[in-house]
Amino acid sequence: MVILVVPMLGARRRVALPPQGPTFNREIVRILQQNCQTCHRPGDIAPFSLLTYNDAATRADEIKFMTRTRQMPPWKAAEGCGDFVGVRAMSQHDIDLIAAWVDAGAPQGDPADRPPALTFNDAWALGTPDLVLSMPKPFTPPPDRDEYRCYSIPTNATQDIWASAIDFRPGDRGTVHHIVPFLDTAGASAKLDKAGTGYQCFGGSGLDEPDVLGAWSPGARVTPLPSGTAVLIPKGSRVIMQVHYHPHFGKVAPDQTEIGIYTAKEEVRKRMHYDFVANTKLFIPAGAADQRIDALTDVPEDIELVSVYPHMHLLGKRMSVEAILPGGAKVCMINVPKYEFNWQGAYLYRTPLALPRGSQIHIEAHYDNSAENFNNPNTPPRDVRWGEASTDEMCIALLGYTLASGK
Repeated sequence: MVILVVPMLGARRRVALPPQGPTFNREIVRILQQNCQTCHRPGDIAPFSLLTYNDAATRADEIKFMTRTRQMPPWKAAEGCGDFVGVRAMSQHDIDLIAAWVDAGAPQGDPADRPPALTFNDAWALGTPDLVLSMPKPFTPPPDRDEYRCYSIPTNATQDIWASAIDFRPGDRGTVHHIVPFLDTAGASAKLDKAGTGYQCFGGSGLDEPDVLGAWSPGARVTPLPSGTAVLIPKGSRVIMQVHYHPHFGKVAPDQTEIGIYTAKEEVRKRMHYDFVANTKLFIPAGAADQRIDALTDVPEDIELVSVYPHMHLLGKRMSVEAILPGGAKVCMINVPKYEFNWQGAYLYRTPLALPRGSQIHIEAHYDNSAENFNNPNTPPRDVRWGEASTDEMCIALLGYTLASGK
């Protein structure tokens, strides 16, 4: 969510500008193409488009402020803790060019200077998936409460599927709070979803601990797995797609969420697994402006950590995750000093982290349950415990890993 605020005052360092000053067609559109348009386009997560000159000129002051304060492009992981792929960071030179363009009145410039427009494939960031799994029928959730619904979707695969990337396309972005796909190798979920309209499934899939295939929540962007690493979906399996609907102001619409699967195009040497570190006993008293919650779990065998996905709800303030090695040394896995529910997702390591058996993974999370928290869903604040509703809270890190044995 982008909020227009009065720009902060302050001196900018000097930047080498074009003699006639930057224009949209010559400099600014190229910056937007590189940093902004993958999200700021029709049908994607951003609240407005930045594809055209009129789009950008209308939002010029807002763009200047959000880039100067580095709220955009959104990248929540702090430097110096984890080396991740796909870092979304705009250079200071480009930030200064935008400011100079806005200060000059946002000139459009010569149309001949403008590069070809980017083309997008109907909101699938990686192009057309090899397999799309969709809810069989649209579902309209209740307008007055949270709904957790699971849909049993056959893959109809006659051979094993190795997925190098899994993307998610919510049908109603305003209501879908999260998506978690589970693997059903026995087909038991079909009995729970005989009509194809889903079944209620608060707290999981309705089955006994099936494998998780990933997760989506607002702000998540798909990133392919490292070369040679993939998620296994055995032939004949079904995917249980859990969708959490959270209505806003009573406004709901028919939803038909989809999962896009991209198959590995090279030999798979390592199978990707997912598991959670969580504190399900958390308690955040009303009025607490900086409540600390910790979670700790053991690593039972040698693993290579591929990704980490910190997750809290609207009271989330900041979170850090670290590994404690058997000898006591600590490895900073990720630090999100300014957590924002609307911009979250999986962070993929440039080089997987080797964690030996006997290591521990520790979460330190902080929450603001005071009336001063603009995002607090409860007015006045109330005591909050663990739960899947947006008005509840979570303390989770979803870990993507491979076994050192490669299995």
